[in-house]
Amino acid sequence: NVIPCRDYVLVELSKGKAETKSGIVVAESVMRDYEPCEGRVVKVGEGRMTSTGEFSESPVKVGDRVKFRDYAGNGVKIDGKEHSLVRMVDILSALED
Repeated sequence: NVIPCRDYVLVELSKGKAETKSGIVVAESVMRDYEPCEGRVVKVGEGRMTSTGEFSESPVKVGDRVKFRDYAGNGVKIDGKEHSLVRMVDILSALED
């Protein structure tokens, strides 16, 4: 069981399709070094500590689909699934389903 510390968010990574919108299939060898940078929030830390000593609220909640900076976060494998621990400041947006 993973509990993110402070301003970290645990994100279950989405596997990107190896196909473009126009239907062109991208080779696996090209996708090998691709780091997924979006997924669904699984757990949220307590927040970032402000200068007053209080914790700021997280901009995302469990279940949100998010996009974060390329190569941000630390990859972890939990129950055979790829996850990333991402700092809240590295989350760029919440995505609508």
